[in-house]
Amino acid sequence: MALPFFRKGKDKPPSPAQQPAKAAADDAPITETLLTMDMGASGIVVEETSGAPQSQVDEAAILYASGQADMAENILKGVVATGDRRAWHMLFDLYCIQNREKEFEQLALDYAVRFETSPPIWQRTNGNGAAKSQQAQTTSLELPGLLDKKATAALREGLAEVDKKATVRIDFSRIEMVDESGASECAQILSAARKAKRKLQVSGVDRLTALLQDLNRATHSRAVHWLLLLELYQTLGQQEAFEDLAVDYAVRFEMSPPSWSEVQAAEVVKAEPAAPRDDALQLSGEITPSNDSALQQLSSYAATHNEVLVDLSQVTRVDYGSVSQFISVLMQCLGSGKPITLRGHNALIHELFRVMGIDQLAQLTPRHPV
Repeated sequence: MALPFFRKGKDKPPSPAQQPAKAAADDAPITETLLTMDMGASGIVVEETSGAPQSQVDEAAILYASGQADMAENILKGVVATGDRRAWHMLFDLYCIQNREKEFEQLALDYAVRFETSPPIWQRTNGNGAAKSQQAQTTSLELPGLLDKKATAALREGLAEVDKKATVRIDFSRIEMVDESGASECAQILSAARKAKRKLQVSGVDRLTALLQDLNRATHSRAVHWLLLLELYQTLGQQEAFEDLAVDYAVRFEMSPPSWSEVQAAEVVKAEPAAPRDDALQLSGEITPSNDSALQQLSSYAATHNEVLVDLSQVTRVDYGSVSQFISVLMQCLGSGKPITLRGHNALIHELFRVMGIDQLAQLTPRHPV
């Protein structure tokens, strides 16, 4: 099995301070090293041939891994015009890592127009716990399968306990039934939160919307279910759906419907996946030669597990100079017959892993499958 990875100079390209950006591409050829592993003989044969990255995406991945994020960004900005989604996701993740939300949102708009699909959602990621800290500032309130008076009382109490400036996420994804008292109370709670200009996020709301639509089509539908659906449309900022339903409500019940209010709509987010039930090794921050504790953790973890499962969702960068050591640890695992899975890593790391041949050593499950 031949595993290509690039090595330039002393395992790292020269920095912009040492060499002009233009000359970096022209005067500093990359050496491609092919590692050939013979598992039967338990040996590794190393051969060197000259070569270069096969694409600008490869080059951007190597530059970012080498600490030259600005140069990587410039290349990626040129590549996104070609429609290569890999470059788009690399740029999205770069903006998240650098906390550049304005640039991220503009890129998201361009992505939605270009591909006619929803773009990634902004998520601040520092790899030093900042992302988890931000999540901690968002209080999650999950409603049970039955939306009744008891469930809405818990929702009301939960909202009251949260600072009025904090973001509250309400998860509707488990709801299977809605009784009249629950519908009435939930509509009042959402209305009060909207009027108080609370910052809301909602998940699983499509499920509740579909359930209410089914209830409203019934012969003996209840006005409270209609009113809850109207309030949901208002909360979500869906004015057209609100006004259509308001007309139907007025005809059906011969009563004036609520009026539309111009307020900030709640943010719709995906329901958080259940925490993985495994003992994956969680790494974070940057993996660099000067901060090799992550690789030491990986070695220790691999020594005590039959399957190597590594979560890299909080790792922002794998330094170019650490790749050979990273590969060495993975090869030791393979030599012991242990399967390897690397998951959750950002697009910048994923393309680096692909360029360096790590995709031939481990199963890769990146954050953004392309």
